[in-house]
Amino acid sequence: MAAKSSISLVSVQKPTANTPILQRRNKLTANIEQQITKIGLFREGKRISREQFWVDAGGAIYFLLRYGKQPLELEKGKSTLKAATFDDLVAQLDEIKTITVAGGLDEALSACANAVRSNFKAAKDKKAGKGA
Repeated sequence: MAAKSSISLVSVQKPTANTPILQRRNKLTANIEQQITKIGLFREGKRISREQFWVDAGGAIYFLLRYGKQPLELEKGKSTLKAATFDDLVAQLDEIKTITVAGGLDEALSACANAVRSNFKAAKDKKAGKGA
């Protein structure tokens, strides 16, 4: 059977292992998707936990971007989004997901991963020093 000219066929195999960069991107985008779901549940009046957003007394909505437990700085010292409405916040989160998938946050994600790794190393070194 001959393939139509409008169909693009290639001979390539799917990679079996993700690189650390892809794993970080996937982890962040999955976390953002989870938070968007929680925003929807919050707006419906349902009870949620472990949300990364809050509303201040003036009605502004804030969202702390994190990679794991580390704040993810998009600019030096800035890791919190501010929005006037939940729709605006969801739009900002969707934009961050798009930037992440395109590789725009790889440097920031790498810095967070290294900070987490160094915290584990410091705790391990401290524990090893205590036992000696």
